[in-house]
Amino acid sequence: METCFDSKAKEISRQTDMISGRFDDLYKNQHPVILTDLVSKWLPMSSWTPEYLENALNMMDGLLKVYVSHDNQHFVNHPDVTELISMTTGDFFERVFGTTSTASANADSELEGKKRFYLRTHSMPPMLYKDVVVPSQAEALIRSLYTLPSKGESKPPEASVSNGNQDRETKQSASSECVSEGADSVITDNRPISFNKMTAGDDCSGKRLSPGGDLVENCPFFKENTMQLWIGTEGNVTPLHYDRNHGLLAQITGRKELILFPPEDTRYLYPYPSLSNRAHTSRVNLRQLNQEGYIDRFPKLCEAQRYRCILQPGELLYIPPFWWHDVTSLDNCVSVTLPWDLDDTDPIPPAILL
Repeated sequence: METCFDSKAKEISRQTDMISGRFDDLYKNQHPVILTDLVSKWLPMSSWTPEYLENALNMMDGLLKVYVSHDNQHFVNHPDVTELISMTTGDFFERVFGTTSTASANADSELEGKKRFYLRTHSMPPMLYKDVVVPSQAEALIRSLYTLPSKGESKPPEASVSNGNQDRETKQSASSECVSEGADSVITDNRPISFNKMTAGDDCSGKRLSPGGDLVENCPFFKENTMQLWIGTEGNVTPLHYDRNHGLLAQITGRKELILFPPEDTRYLYPYPSLSNRAHTSRVNLRQLNQEGYIDRFPKLCEAQRYRCILQPGELLYIPPFWWHDVTSLDNCVSVTLPWDLDDTDPIPPAILL
């Protein structure tokens, strides 16, 4: 059954050869974008086999802490939705990448198929972190997203709150740009992390640092203790929610489908009450929209502008702060997230404060 919601999706733009000024002007704090020519060159694209990942995680102490879902589909760090269990590394990888039967991601009842699991580390395992911050590939990402001010320069201040009356078509015009794709050979340079000492002692976001700091070490999205590894089974769903930080989602293995909404549509998305510990999540289950009568419970949803993409292996998705997103693993997946916090100049969308 088709609903008012079905025909309104816009595709997220795919871009190559991103430069920091263009990223700042069109996307940062404004709109998601997929970069196709960065992660495609990363060492993990060729080296992160299940056996390699299992070995890397085996080097960590103790059992893995893995999420299982009460409905065998939805994964949120909340006791009403998931439970955290302990598993050996070998058992986890057999369950995710083994030869047991796989349930359909679209099945109405998931409990009869393959048991689903989701591993989310809260820091990057050291062996895998070194693979991500290989100097050549890390520098390429940094220089695509940030302008390095020359000595004596500083970035101009930005407004602390965005203009709530700004025209949506202007704010989201980046989505209509031409799609372009490209990928070169995988970089296999695995030298120690040390390269290109920064000019004028500025870090990648323009903040002052002591002269000679390492570019990687001073960039917020390359912090080992905030970078996260995600490994999970086909059909895993992270329900509609937003994050209070910038996010980069690097897809290594498998595909993920994402449905996204801008923060100004928050009033149409039925978030949990503001004092709830689930205030950043929506009460709408996007997988039930075709059920008779379901959309009638959430009529404002028809007013929301939906964006979508299927993130392919080797692609990198930038998700601005406060953008709502729902994520479905279309295959067994390996992903890396590189979040970084807001700073004093980042705008807070007024719709989030209501």
